[in-house]
Amino acid sequence: MYKVLVVDDEKNIRERLVSSIPWNEAGFRVTGAAADGLEALELMERDVPHVVMTDILMPEMNGIELAKSIQARYPRTKVLILSAYDDFKYAQDAIRFGVKGYLLKPLMKQELVALLHGLALELKKDEELYTERKTGALAQEETMLIDLVKGENAECYDEPWLYDNMRIIVCSFEKRFEKDLGLSIRHFITEISRQFWKESHIPILFYGNHLVLFAHDPRPISKYDLKNRLEQFSDCVKQSVMSGFGKECSLSIGIGNMVQGPEHINTSYNQAIYSCSYTFFDERLSIIFYQDLSAHYADESGRERTNEQLAEITDRLTQAVLSQHINETASVLRDFFDTLEQAKGLSLGEVRIVFSEIVLSLLLKAKEKGISLPALDKKQALEQIYAAQSLAVLKSWLKRTVDDLLRSAEEERDGNRYVILAKQHVLGRYSEKITLEDMARQLYIHPAYFSSIFKKETGQNFIDYVNEVRVRKAAELLRNKDCRIKDISAIVGFQNHSYFVKVFKKVIGRNPLGYRSNDN
Repeated sequence: MYKVLVVDDEKNIRERLVSSIPWNEAGFRVTGAAADGLEALELMERDVPHVVMTDILMPEMNGIELAKSIQARYPRTKVLILSAYDDFKYAQDAIRFGVKGYLLKPLMKQELVALLHGLALELKKDEELYTERKTGALAQEETMLIDLVKGENAECYDEPWLYDNMRIIVCSFEKRFEKDLGLSIRHFITEISRQFWKESHIPILFYGNHLVLFAHDPRPISKYDLKNRLEQFSDCVKQSVMSGFGKECSLSIGIGNMVQGPEHINTSYNQAIYSCSYTFFDERLSIIFYQDLSAHYADESGRERTNEQLAEITDRLTQAVLSQHINETASVLRDFFDTLEQAKGLSLGEVRIVFSEIVLSLLLKAKEKGISLPALDKKQALEQIYAAQSLAVLKSWLKRTVDDLLRSAEEERDGNRYVILAKQHVLGRYSEKITLEDMARQLYIHPAYFSSIFKKETGQNFIDYVNEVRVRKAAELLRNKDCRIKDISAIVGFQNHSYFVKVFKKVIGRNPLGYRSNDN
Protein backbone atom coordinates (compact mmCIF):
# COMPACT_ATOMS: atom_id res chain seq x y z
CA MET A 1 0.00 0.00 0.00
CA TYR A 2 1.24 3.48 -0.88
CA LYS A 3 0.93 6.19 1.78
CA VAL A 4 -1.19 9.34 1.34
CA LEU A 5 -1.25 12.59 3.33
CA VAL A 6 -4.46 14.68 3.03
CA VAL A 7 -4.22 18.47 3.49
CA ASP A 8 -7.29 20.77 3.70
CA ASP A 9 -8.10 23.62 6.07
CA GLU A 10 -11.82 22.73 6.25
CA LYS A 11 -12.20 20.01 8.87
CA ASN A 12 -15.37 18.44 7.48
CA ILE A 13 -13.88 18.21 3.96
CA ARG A 14 -10.61 16.84 5.35
CA GLU A 15 -12.42 14.13 7.29
CA ARG A 16 -14.63 13.27 4.33
CA LEU A 17 -11.59 12.89 2.05
CA VAL A 18 -9.96 10.56 4.55
CA SER A 19 -13.03 8.38 5.14
CA SER A 20 -15.09 8.38 1.93
CA ILE A 21 -12.56 7.99 -0.90
CA PRO A 22 -11.91 4.35 -1.87
CA TRP A 23 -8.16 4.57 -1.29
CA ASN A 24 -7.68 0.80 -0.89
CA GLU A 25 -9.29 0.23 -4.28
CA ALA A 26 -6.30 1.90 -5.94
CA GLY A 27 -3.63 0.54 -3.58
CA PHE A 28 -3.34 3.49 -1.12
CA ARG A 29 -3.91 4.17 2.57
CA VAL A 30 -4.17 7.51 4.39
CA THR A 31 -1.45 7.89 7.01
CA GLY A 32 -2.17 11.47 8.08
CA ALA A 33 -4.27 14.63 7.69
CA ALA A 34 -3.22 18.27 8.09
CA ALA A 35 -5.02 21.62 8.19
CA ASP A 36 -2.39 23.59 6.22
CA GLY A 37 0.97 23.35 4.51
CA LEU A 38 3.08 23.94 7.62
CA GLU A 39 1.35 21.17 9.55
CA ALA A 40 1.73 18.90 6.53
CA LEU A 41 5.51 19.46 6.43
CA GLU A 42 5.74 18.70 10.17
CA LEU A 43 3.94 15.39 9.61
CA MET A 44 6.19 14.61 6.64
CA GLU A 45 9.28 14.97 8.81
CA ARG A 46 8.05 11.98 10.82
CA ASP A 47 6.61 9.89 7.96
CA VAL A 48 7.19 10.72 4.29
CA PRO A 49 4.14 9.76 2.18
CA HIS A 50 4.19 8.65 -1.42
CA VAL A 51 1.38 11.09 -2.31
CA VAL A 52 0.15 14.39 -0.86
CA MET A 53 -3.37 15.53 -1.76
CA THR A 54 -3.74 19.21 -0.90
CA ASP A 55 -6.21 22.06 -1.23
CA ILE A 56 -4.88 25.31 -2.75
CA LEU A 57 -6.30 28.14 -0.63
CA MET A 58 -5.25 27.58 2.98
CA PRO A 59 -3.89 29.79 5.80
CA GLU A 60 -0.22 29.79 6.88
CA MET A 61 1.01 27.94 3.77
CA ASN A 62 -1.14 27.33 0.67
CA GLY A 63 -1.09 24.29 -1.60
CA ILE A 64 1.21 25.78 -4.23
CA GLU A 65 3.77 26.80 -1.58
CA LEU A 66 3.51 23.32 -0.08
CA ALA A 67 4.11 21.73 -3.52
CA LYS A 68 7.21 23.91 -3.93
CA SER A 69 8.57 22.83 -0.54
CA ILE A 70 7.83 19.17 -1.24
CA GLN A 71 9.62 19.38 -4.58
CA ALA A 72 12.72 20.73 -2.82
CA ARG A 73 12.70 18.43 0.23
CA TYR A 74 10.94 15.26 -0.92
CA PRO A 75 11.30 15.03 -4.74
CA ARG A 76 9.99 11.45 -4.85
CA THR A 77 6.64 12.43 -3.27
CA LYS A 78 3.87 13.10 -5.78
CA VAL A 79 1.45 16.00 -5.20
CA LEU A 80 -2.22 16.20 -6.18
CA ILE A 81 -3.94 19.61 -6.09
CA LEU A 82 -7.58 19.64 -4.99
CA SER A 83 -9.47 22.92 -5.26
CA ALA A 84 -12.69 24.66 -6.22
CA TYR A 85 -10.57 27.26 -8.00
CA ASP A 86 -9.68 26.02 -11.49
CA ASP A 87 -7.64 29.03 -12.51
CA PHE A 88 -4.93 28.93 -15.15
CA LYS A 89 -2.51 30.91 -12.97
CA TYR A 90 -2.71 28.25 -10.29
CA ALA A 91 -2.21 25.57 -12.94
CA GLN A 92 0.94 27.30 -14.21
CA ASP A 93 2.40 27.35 -10.69
CA ALA A 94 1.37 23.74 -10.12
CA ILE A 95 3.13 22.71 -13.34
CA ARG A 96 6.31 24.51 -12.27
CA PHE A 97 6.43 22.56 -9.03
CA GLY A 98 5.71 19.14 -10.54
CA VAL A 99 2.10 18.63 -9.42
CA LYS A 100 0.81 15.32 -10.82
CA GLY A 101 -2.90 16.12 -10.96
CA TYR A 102 -5.28 19.03 -10.63
CA LEU A 103 -8.73 17.98 -9.35
CA LEU A 104 -11.83 20.07 -8.78
CA LYS A 105 -14.32 20.00 -5.93
CA PRO A 106 -16.75 18.33 -5.66
CA LEU A 107 -14.54 15.33 -6.28
CA MET A 108 -15.88 12.54 -8.49
CA LYS A 109 -14.90 9.00 -7.47
CA GLN A 110 -14.32 7.77 -11.04
CA GLU A 111 -12.00 10.67 -11.87
CA LEU A 112 -9.90 10.27 -8.71
CA VAL A 113 -9.65 6.48 -8.83
CA ALA A 114 -8.42 6.64 -12.45
CA LEU A 115 -5.78 9.20 -11.43
CA LEU A 116 -4.72 7.12 -8.40
CA HIS A 117 -4.34 4.00 -10.56
CA GLY A 118 -2.02 5.96 -12.83
CA LEU A 119 -0.03 7.26 -9.84
CA ALA A 120 0.28 3.73 -8.45
CA LEU A 121 1.81 2.61 -11.76
CA GLU A 122 4.23 5.54 -11.68
CA LEU A 123 5.21 4.75 -8.09
CA LYS A 124 5.77 1.10 -9.01
CA LYS A 125 7.91 2.19 -11.94
CA ASP A 126 9.88 4.50 -9.64
CA GLU A 127 10.50 1.61 -7.23
CA GLU A 128 11.65 -0.62 -10.10
CA LEU A 129 13.91 2.18 -11.30
CA TYR A 130 15.47 2.51 -7.83
CA THR A 131 15.99 -1.27 -7.50
CA GLU A 132 17.23 -1.83 -11.04
CA ARG A 133 19.60 1.12 -10.79
CA LYS A 134 21.30 -0.64 -7.93
CA THR A 135 21.56 -3.87 -9.93
CA GLY A 136 22.18 -2.21 -13.30
CA ALA A 137 19.26 -4.16 -14.78
CA LEU A 138 17.35 -1.17 -16.22
CA ALA A 139 18.21 0.10 -19.68
CA GLN A 140 20.22 3.29 -19.51
CA GLU A 141 17.90 5.20 -21.87
CA GLU A 142 14.76 4.35 -19.86
CA THR A 143 16.50 5.44 -16.65
CA MET A 144 17.37 8.75 -18.26
CA LEU A 145 13.87 9.34 -19.69
CA ILE A 146 12.19 8.69 -16.35
CA ASP A 147 14.60 11.07 -14.62
CA LEU A 148 13.91 13.76 -17.21
CA VAL A 149 10.10 13.65 -16.93
CA LYS A 150 10.43 13.66 -13.14
CA GLY A 151 12.87 16.56 -13.22
CA GLU A 152 15.59 14.61 -11.45
CA ASN A 153 19.33 14.19 -12.16
CA ALA A 154 19.10 16.27 -15.36
CA GLU A 155 22.67 17.44 -14.87
CA CYS A 156 23.88 13.83 -15.19
CA TYR A 157 22.93 13.55 -18.86
CA ASP A 158 24.73 15.17 -21.78
CA GLU A 159 23.48 13.36 -24.89
CA PRO A 160 23.61 15.86 -27.79
CA TRP A 161 19.90 15.48 -28.68
CA LEU A 162 18.93 16.71 -25.19
CA TYR A 163 20.07 20.19 -26.24
CA ASP A 164 17.93 20.25 -29.38
CA ASN A 165 14.63 22.10 -29.48
CA MET A 166 12.32 19.76 -27.59
CA ARG A 167 8.57 19.29 -27.14
CA ILE A 168 7.28 16.61 -24.80
CA ILE A 169 4.18 14.83 -26.11
CA VAL A 170 1.91 12.92 -23.74
CA CYS A 171 -0.61 10.44 -25.13
CA SER A 172 -3.43 9.73 -22.68
CA PHE A 173 -5.83 6.84 -23.24
CA GLU A 174 -9.57 7.22 -22.70
CA LYS A 175 -10.86 6.07 -19.31
CA ARG A 176 -12.63 2.92 -20.53
CA PHE A 177 -9.44 1.71 -22.29
CA GLU A 178 -7.12 2.35 -19.32
CA LYS A 179 -8.28 -0.82 -17.58
CA ASP A 180 -7.11 -2.81 -20.62
CA LEU A 181 -3.59 -1.41 -20.47
CA GLY A 182 -1.96 -4.67 -19.43
CA LEU A 183 1.70 -5.47 -19.96
CA SER A 184 1.20 -7.04 -23.38
CA ILE A 185 -0.73 -4.06 -24.79
CA ARG A 186 1.82 -1.63 -23.31
CA HIS A 187 4.68 -3.46 -25.02
CA PHE A 188 2.68 -3.65 -28.24
CA ILE A 189 1.87 0.09 -28.28
CA THR A 190 5.47 0.95 -27.36
CA GLU A 191 6.82 -1.08 -30.28
CA ILE A 192 4.26 0.36 -32.71
CA SER A 193 5.29 3.85 -31.54
CA ARG A 194 9.00 3.15 -31.92
CA GLN A 195 8.47 1.92 -35.47
CA PHE A 196 6.36 4.96 -36.37
CA TRP A 197 8.89 7.49 -35.01
CA LYS A 198 12.00 5.52 -35.98
CA GLU A 199 13.14 7.94 -38.70
CA SER A 200 12.70 10.91 -36.39
CA HIS A 201 14.77 9.20 -33.65
CA ILE A 202 12.11 10.08 -31.04
CA PRO A 203 12.60 8.25 -27.72
CA ILE A 204 9.49 6.51 -26.32
CA LEU A 205 8.51 5.95 -22.66
CA PHE A 206 5.44 4.35 -21.09
CA TYR A 207 5.10 6.06 -17.71
CA GLY A 208 2.03 5.44 -15.55
CA ASN A 209 -0.95 5.35 -17.90
CA HIS A 210 0.69 7.71 -20.39
CA LEU A 211 2.79 7.18 -23.47
CA VAL A 212 5.49 9.88 -23.55
CA LEU A 213 7.27 11.02 -26.74
CA PHE A 214 10.42 13.17 -26.70
CA ALA A 215 10.18 15.12 -29.97
CA HIS A 216 13.44 16.93 -30.71
CA ASP A 217 15.11 18.67 -33.64
CA PRO A 218 18.00 21.14 -34.07
CA ARG A 219 15.52 23.46 -35.79
CA PRO A 220 12.41 24.89 -34.08
CA ILE A 221 9.63 22.30 -34.08
CA SER A 222 6.66 23.63 -36.06
CA LYS A 223 3.34 23.15 -34.32
CA TYR A 224 1.56 22.51 -37.61
CA ASP A 225 4.05 19.96 -38.94
CA LEU A 226 3.95 18.12 -35.63
CA LYS A 227 0.15 18.15 -35.54
CA ASN A 228 -0.11 16.42 -38.93
CA ARG A 229 2.30 13.68 -37.84
CA LEU A 230 0.47 13.22 -34.54
CA GLU A 231 -2.84 12.75 -36.35
CA GLN A 232 -1.22 10.02 -38.44
CA PHE A 233 0.32 8.49 -35.32
CA SER A 234 -3.01 8.45 -33.49
CA ASP A 235 -4.69 6.67 -36.41
CA CYS A 236 -1.82 4.18 -36.58
CA VAL A 237 -2.14 3.27 -32.87
CA LYS A 238 -5.94 2.94 -33.07
CA GLN A 239 -5.81 0.69 -36.13
CA SER A 240 -2.95 -1.42 -34.76
CA VAL A 241 -4.64 -2.03 -31.39
CA MET A 242 -7.90 -2.93 -33.12
CA SER A 243 -6.11 -5.35 -35.49
CA GLY A 244 -3.94 -6.89 -32.79
CA PHE A 245 -6.35 -7.06 -29.85
CA GLY A 246 -9.82 -6.30 -31.21
CA LYS A 247 -10.17 -3.32 -28.86
CA GLU A 248 -11.17 0.27 -29.57
CA CYS A 249 -8.55 2.77 -28.42
CA SER A 250 -8.78 6.58 -28.43
CA LEU A 251 -5.94 8.97 -27.63
CA SER A 252 -5.88 12.46 -26.18
CA ILE A 253 -2.56 14.06 -27.06
CA GLY A 254 -1.11 16.99 -25.11
CA ILE A 255 1.99 18.84 -26.30
CA GLY A 256 4.14 21.00 -24.04
CA ASN A 257 5.89 24.20 -25.06
CA MET A 258 9.23 24.03 -26.84
CA VAL A 259 12.22 23.96 -24.45
CA GLN A 260 15.99 23.57 -24.67
CA GLY A 261 18.19 21.73 -22.21
CA PRO A 262 17.49 18.61 -20.12
CA GLU A 263 16.68 20.66 -17.00
CA HIS A 264 13.56 22.09 -18.74
CA ILE A 265 12.12 18.83 -20.09
CA ASN A 266 10.10 18.25 -16.91
CA THR A 267 8.30 21.59 -17.46
CA SER A 268 7.28 20.66 -21.01
CA TYR A 269 6.16 17.24 -19.74
CA ASN A 270 3.91 18.75 -17.05
CA GLN A 271 2.46 21.19 -19.59
CA ALA A 272 1.64 18.26 -21.87
CA ILE A 273 -0.06 16.39 -19.01
CA TYR A 274 -2.19 19.47 -18.26
CA SER A 275 -3.09 19.92 -21.94
CA CYS A 276 -4.50 16.38 -22.19
CA SER A 277 -7.41 17.30 -19.92
CA TYR A 278 -8.67 19.90 -22.40
CA THR A 279 -10.31 17.35 -24.68
CA PHE A 280 -13.21 18.04 -22.28
CA PHE A 281 -14.10 21.14 -24.27
CA ASP A 282 -14.29 19.40 -27.62
CA GLU A 283 -14.18 15.64 -28.02
CA ARG A 284 -13.24 16.17 -31.67
CA LEU A 285 -10.17 18.09 -30.48
CA SER A 286 -7.84 15.22 -29.54
CA ILE A 287 -4.54 17.09 -30.02
CA ILE A 288 -3.96 20.08 -27.73
CA PHE A 289 -0.93 22.37 -27.58
CA TYR A 290 -0.23 24.05 -24.25
CA GLN A 291 0.71 27.30 -26.02
CA ASP A 292 -2.88 27.56 -27.32
CA LEU A 293 -4.26 27.26 -23.79
CA SER A 294 -1.87 29.95 -22.59
CA ALA A 295 -3.06 32.31 -25.35
CA HIS A 296 -6.68 31.88 -24.35
CA TYR A 297 -5.95 33.18 -20.87
CA ALA A 298 -4.10 36.29 -21.98
CA ASP A 299 -7.23 38.35 -22.64
CA GLU A 300 -8.68 38.97 -19.16
CA SER A 301 -11.15 41.58 -20.43
CA GLY A 302 -12.42 39.05 -22.97
CA ARG A 303 -13.04 36.53 -20.21
CA GLU A 304 -14.94 39.14 -18.18
CA ARG A 305 -17.16 39.91 -21.18
CA THR A 306 -17.80 36.20 -21.69
CA ASN A 307 -18.76 35.74 -18.04
CA GLU A 308 -21.14 38.70 -18.26
CA GLN A 309 -22.73 37.28 -21.41
CA LEU A 310 -23.18 33.86 -19.81
CA ALA A 311 -24.74 35.40 -16.67
CA GLU A 312 -27.21 37.35 -18.83
CA ILE A 313 -28.06 34.24 -20.88
CA THR A 314 -28.57 32.23 -17.67
CA ASP A 315 -31.21 34.75 -16.53
CA ARG A 316 -32.96 34.64 -19.92
CA LEU A 317 -32.91 30.84 -19.98
CA THR A 318 -34.34 30.62 -16.48
CA GLN A 319 -37.19 33.00 -17.37
CA ALA A 320 -37.96 31.19 -20.63
CA VAL A 321 -38.07 27.73 -18.99
CA LEU A 322 -40.22 28.85 -16.05
CA SER A 323 -42.55 30.76 -18.37
CA GLN A 324 -42.78 27.59 -20.51
CA HIS A 325 -41.97 29.48 -23.72
CA ILE A 326 -40.73 26.61 -25.86
CA ASN A 327 -39.48 28.64 -28.84
CA GLU A 328 -37.81 31.26 -26.65
CA THR A 329 -36.12 28.52 -24.59
CA ALA A 330 -34.73 26.86 -27.71
CA SER A 331 -33.39 30.20 -28.98
CA VAL A 332 -31.71 31.09 -25.67
CA LEU A 333 -30.22 27.61 -25.38
CA ARG A 334 -28.63 28.06 -28.83
CA ASP A 335 -27.21 31.43 -27.72
CA PHE A 336 -25.78 29.76 -24.61
CA PHE A 337 -24.08 26.98 -26.56
CA ASP A 338 -22.74 29.44 -29.17
CA THR A 339 -21.25 31.62 -26.43
CA LEU A 340 -19.59 28.59 -24.83
CA GLU A 341 -18.13 27.51 -28.18
CA GLN A 342 -16.61 30.97 -28.70
CA ALA A 343 -15.34 31.25 -25.11
CA LYS A 344 -12.16 29.23 -25.60
CA GLY A 345 -10.53 30.85 -22.57
CA LEU A 346 -12.94 29.41 -20.03
CA SER A 347 -11.41 26.81 -17.74
CA LEU A 348 -12.97 23.44 -16.97
CA GLY A 349 -13.97 24.66 -13.50
CA GLU A 350 -15.61 27.79 -14.89
CA VAL A 351 -17.65 25.74 -17.39
CA ARG A 352 -18.88 23.48 -14.62
CA ILE A 353 -19.76 26.51 -12.50
CA VAL A 354 -21.76 28.05 -15.38
CA PHE A 355 -23.84 24.88 -15.77
CA SER A 356 -24.26 24.61 -11.99
CA GLU A 357 -25.48 28.22 -11.84
CA ILE A 358 -28.19 27.43 -14.40
CA VAL A 359 -29.45 24.59 -12.20
CA LEU A 360 -29.35 26.70 -9.04
CA SER A 361 -30.99 29.67 -10.79
CA LEU A 362 -33.86 27.50 -12.05
CA LEU A 363 -34.46 26.00 -8.60
CA LEU A 364 -34.23 29.37 -6.81
CA LYS A 365 -36.51 31.26 -9.21
CA ALA A 366 -38.98 28.38 -9.27
CA LYS A 367 -39.15 28.41 -5.47
CA GLU A 368 -39.74 32.19 -5.46
CA LYS A 369 -42.63 31.75 -7.92
CA GLY A 370 -44.05 28.74 -6.08
CA ILE A 371 -43.37 26.47 -9.08
CA SER A 372 -42.54 22.81 -8.59
CA LEU A 373 -39.75 21.29 -10.71
CA PRO A 374 -40.00 17.53 -10.11
CA ALA A 375 -37.88 16.86 -13.22
CA LEU A 376 -34.85 18.66 -11.70
CA ASP A 377 -33.09 17.19 -8.68
CA LYS A 378 -30.30 19.46 -7.37
CA LYS A 379 -27.95 16.77 -6.03
CA GLN A 380 -28.34 14.53 -9.07
CA ALA A 381 -27.91 17.45 -11.49
CA LEU A 382 -24.68 18.66 -9.87
CA GLU A 383 -23.30 15.12 -9.84
CA GLN A 384 -24.05 14.86 -13.57
CA ILE A 385 -22.27 18.17 -14.23
CA TYR A 386 -19.10 17.20 -12.38
CA ALA A 387 -19.06 13.64 -13.77
CA ALA A 388 -19.34 14.72 -17.43
CA GLN A 389 -16.23 13.76 -19.39
CA SER A 390 -16.72 16.35 -22.15
CA LEU A 391 -18.44 19.61 -22.96
CA ALA A 392 -20.48 17.76 -25.60
CA VAL A 393 -21.87 15.45 -22.89
CA LEU A 394 -22.69 18.46 -20.71
CA LYS A 395 -24.51 20.21 -23.54
CA SER A 396 -26.57 17.10 -24.31
CA TRP A 397 -27.39 16.72 -20.63
CA LEU A 398 -28.60 20.34 -20.34
CA LYS A 399 -30.69 20.02 -23.52
CA ARG A 400 -32.36 16.87 -22.17
CA THR A 401 -32.93 18.47 -18.78
CA VAL A 402 -34.56 21.57 -20.27
CA ASP A 403 -36.71 19.38 -22.55
CA ASP A 404 -37.77 17.31 -19.51
CA LEU A 405 -38.69 20.46 -17.58
CA LEU A 406 -40.83 21.78 -20.45
CA ARG A 407 -42.39 18.37 -21.04
CA SER A 408 -43.26 17.90 -17.37
CA ALA A 409 -44.82 21.38 -17.29
CA GLU A 410 -46.86 20.52 -20.38
CA GLU A 411 -47.90 17.19 -18.90
CA GLU A 412 -48.89 18.95 -15.70
CA ARG A 413 -51.09 21.34 -17.68
CA ASP A 414 -52.53 18.44 -19.65
CA GLY A 415 -52.89 16.44 -16.46
CA ASN A 416 -54.95 19.20 -14.91
CA ARG A 417 -57.14 19.32 -18.01
CA TYR A 418 -57.65 15.55 -17.98
CA VAL A 419 -58.54 15.60 -14.29
CA ILE A 420 -61.04 18.42 -14.78
CA LEU A 421 -62.72 16.59 -17.67
CA ALA A 422 -62.83 13.35 -15.67
CA LYS A 423 -64.39 15.07 -12.68
CA GLN A 424 -67.00 16.73 -14.89
CA HIS A 425 -67.83 13.34 -16.40
CA VAL A 426 -68.23 11.71 -12.98
CA LEU A 427 -70.43 14.52 -11.61
CA GLY A 428 -72.72 14.29 -14.62
CA ARG A 429 -72.85 10.49 -14.92
CA TYR A 430 -72.16 9.06 -11.46
CA SER A 431 -75.28 6.85 -11.71
CA GLU A 432 -73.80 5.03 -14.73
CA LYS A 433 -71.11 2.36 -14.73
CA ILE A 434 -67.70 4.13 -14.58
CA THR A 435 -64.34 2.39 -14.73
CA LEU A 436 -60.81 3.80 -14.92
CA GLU A 437 -60.24 2.07 -18.27
CA ASP A 438 -63.43 3.53 -19.79
CA MET A 439 -62.55 7.00 -18.50
CA ALA A 440 -59.03 6.82 -19.93
CA ARG A 441 -60.39 5.60 -23.26
CA GLN A 442 -62.70 8.61 -23.46
CA LEU A 443 -59.76 10.93 -22.75
CA TYR A 444 -57.55 9.13 -25.33
CA ILE A 445 -54.76 8.44 -22.83
CA HIS A 446 -53.25 5.31 -21.31
CA PRO A 447 -55.05 4.04 -18.16
CA ALA A 448 -51.81 3.88 -16.15
CA TYR A 449 -50.93 7.48 -17.10
CA PHE A 450 -54.46 8.68 -16.29
CA SER A 451 -54.37 6.90 -12.94
CA SER A 452 -51.01 8.50 -12.15
CA ILE A 453 -51.96 12.10 -12.99
CA PHE A 454 -55.32 11.80 -11.23
CA LYS A 455 -53.67 10.55 -8.04
CA LYS A 456 -50.99 13.23 -8.28
CA GLU A 457 -53.54 16.02 -8.81
CA THR A 458 -56.23 14.96 -6.31
CA GLY A 459 -54.38 12.81 -3.80
CA GLN A 460 -56.78 9.88 -4.27
CA ASN A 461 -57.40 7.05 -6.71
CA PHE A 462 -59.94 7.64 -9.48
CA ILE A 463 -62.35 4.92 -8.30
CA ASP A 464 -62.18 6.25 -4.73
CA TYR A 465 -63.15 9.67 -6.11
CA VAL A 466 -66.08 8.14 -8.05
CA ASN A 467 -67.29 6.33 -4.93
CA GLU A 468 -66.97 9.48 -2.84
CA VAL A 469 -69.12 11.45 -5.32
CA ARG A 470 -71.75 8.69 -5.25
CA VAL A 471 -71.77 8.56 -1.44
CA ARG A 472 -72.17 12.36 -1.15
CA LYS A 473 -75.14 12.20 -3.55
CA ALA A 474 -76.58 9.28 -1.55
CA ALA A 475 -76.25 11.32 1.67
CA GLU A 476 -78.40 14.06 0.08
CA LEU A 477 -81.06 11.54 -0.99
CA LEU A 478 -81.16 9.97 2.48
CA ARG A 479 -82.76 13.15 3.75
CA ASN A 480 -85.89 12.02 1.89
CA LYS A 481 -87.21 9.31 4.20
CA ASP A 482 -89.62 8.05 1.54
CA CYS A 483 -86.72 6.60 -0.51
CA ARG A 484 -85.52 3.14 0.43
CA ILE A 485 -81.82 2.88 1.18
CA LYS A 486 -81.45 -0.01 -1.24
CA ASP A 487 -83.03 2.06 -4.02
CA ILE A 488 -80.74 5.00 -3.23
CA SER A 489 -77.65 2.83 -3.59
CA ALA A 490 -78.81 1.82 -7.09
CA ILE A 491 -79.74 5.40 -8.05
CA VAL A 492 -76.22 6.69 -7.29
CA GLY A 493 -74.59 3.90 -9.28
CA PHE A 494 -73.74 1.10 -6.82
CA GLN A 495 -74.54 -2.30 -8.33
CA ASN A 496 -74.05 -4.10 -5.00
CA HIS A 497 -75.94 -2.88 -1.91
CA SER A 498 -73.52 -4.46 0.58
CA TYR A 499 -70.61 -2.73 -1.14
CA PHE A 500 -72.54 0.57 -0.99
CA VAL A 501 -72.97 0.23 2.78
CA LYS A 502 -69.26 -0.52 3.23
CA VAL A 503 -68.13 2.45 1.13
CA PHE A 504 -70.69 4.80 2.71
CA LYS A 505 -69.40 4.01 6.19
CA LYS A 506 -65.79 4.50 5.04
CA VAL A 507 -66.54 7.96 3.58
CA ILE A 508 -69.13 9.30 6.07
CA GLY A 509 -68.09 7.42 9.21
CA ARG A 510 -71.51 5.79 9.76
CA ASN A 511 -73.66 3.34 7.85
CA PRO A 512 -76.58 4.73 5.79
CA LEU A 513 -79.24 3.71 8.32
CA GLY A 514 -77.43 5.37 11.22
CA TYR A 515 -76.85 8.48 9.10
CA ARG A 516 -80.62 8.72 8.30
CA SER A 517 -81.63 8.01 11.91
CA ASN A 518 -79.78 11.10 13.09
CA ASP A 519 -82.00 13.29 10.86
CA ASN A 520 -79.30 14.12 8.40
